[in-house]
Amino acid sequence: MKGLFSSLYSAAGLVLLALLAARLTFIQQIGLELTPDEAYYWDWSRTLAWGYYSKPPLVAWLIHIFTLKLGHTEYGVRVPAALSHTFYLTLVYYLGQRLFDRRVGLWAALAAAAGPLSAVYGFVMTIDPPLFALWAAALCFAWQASETQKTSDFLKLGLTLGLGLLTKQTMVAFPVLYLLWLWWTPEKRPLLRSPKPYLAFFTAFLLFLPNLWWNATHGWITFRHTEEHFQRQGIFLSGPIKFLLEQAGVITPVIFFLLLYVFAVFVSRPKLRQNPKLSFLFAFSAVPLALVLPLSLLRQVNANWPHPFYAAGFILLSALILRGNWPATKGALLRKVFLLGVLLGMFVMVAVYQLPRTPEKFPPKVQRLLYKFSGWKDLARWVAFHRKKNEILITTRRDYAAEMAFYLPGKPRPYTFWEGYPRSQYDIWDGLPQRIGEDALLLLKRTAQAARYGVCFEKMEYLGKWERNIYGKTRRILLYRGQKLKICPYLGPGNG
Repeated sequence: MKGLFSSLYSAAGLVLLALLAARLTFIQQIGLELTPDEAYYWDWSRTLAWGYYSKPPLVAWLIHIFTLKLGHTEYGVRVPAALSHTFYLTLVYYLGQRLFDRRVGLWAALAAAAGPLSAVYGFVMTIDPPLFALWAAALCFAWQASETQKTSDFLKLGLTLGLGLLTKQTMVAFPVLYLLWLWWTPEKRPLLRSPKPYLAFFTAFLLFLPNLWWNATHGWITFRHTEEHFQRQGIFLSGPIKFLLEQAGVITPVIFFLLLYVFAVFVSRPKLRQNPKLSFLFAFSAVPLALVLPLSLLRQVNANWPHPFYAAGFILLSALILRGNWPATKGALLRKVFLLGVLLGMFVMVAVYQLPRTPEKFPPKVQRLLYKFSGWKDLARWVAFHRKKNEILITTRRDYAAEMAFYLPGKPRPYTFWEGYPRSQYDIWDGLPQRIGEDALLLLKRTAQAARYGVCFEKMEYLGKWERNIYGKTRRILLYRGQKLKICPYLGPGNG
């Protein structure tokens, strides 16, 4: 990626640096509590491994590195999100200006930064911000390798793909899309007979091998979990419409429907289809989006799943709107609509960052978006009041376990009851069989659970109920003390 950093000595570079500074300041000043997913990944980071229950290990590694330097705080957990997502925007800008010009790169990056989902991923640390950055980096290396055809560039692509595979399973789609584009493009087709692209894929496979080994020694648990995402849940005739509307929501309706229009224009014009740069971007945006759409007929598709595909899509959108051969009046109209979409997205982004500061100024339905970010510290204080020194903590839910692990004094190791099969990483780690004879605090959702798990203790004592109305939604926790843990069906294998 020659010229990446030199390209930042520009107005676009200043905008990206200002955005990063704003995100880091927001994280530090606002003090939003960790969401259950963030706390869960943070708990992974305390026990480094080559794999975890539902995802590969890179998210845990990143959190481990940054909390090692910045402390086990919300800030320490979230800094890698801000850095990763801003790097993703930088790469979108870089690829846009490399393929076309700086104006295309800048507007593509602005479109990528706009909207609610990008705003959230600028400070919430999940697997997605690192994935977006690595996907965009792979796009840069894939194009560079196809141009130079140097072995070193294909090796860089392979290393990036390998890191992507260690981040999220979505990266498996990249080699398939790359091969499809090579086949699609006559001047690039000879690369299909070259060993170099396959060297890149083999390099990625070698990096991914340790995770495969971990899965092989843990019953292929990550693969089984991933398989569930593709299992048919029924026939949902409204699924595709719901999917499209959700996509319009996460990148703003104006940008989304303008993007669909650009896809249609590309398909309808042979001259555009024959342009390798445009076909490269189309292959990595419209094609995978079109492949995800039928899945929504069979099951619920999470709105964030297709988001990496928009990296190429935003560049294609910017290039065709700003440089397309349009009639003067139509071109001016499209540029105005594009500007409107970006401005709308920026307004939404600012609103997302303002919401935690002044939630009372937003409608109740919008306030409820803060539900996952709220109440955990208060719950931890209440649990800490009842908890005896070194008393173990057991619950039935990974969100309770992870939040209490992060917010309780001493950051204890939590446990979950075993239900015959792993439901989270807590069921995979060494578990309750090692704590026989000890007392425990139980965080439960329902009274019936106390009777169910009471067989695991010599005596159960009800300590009280924690109940709060959090932005219009009720969170209720029942607390019990179990005296002297004993052998029962819910202890689990503790297989490490």
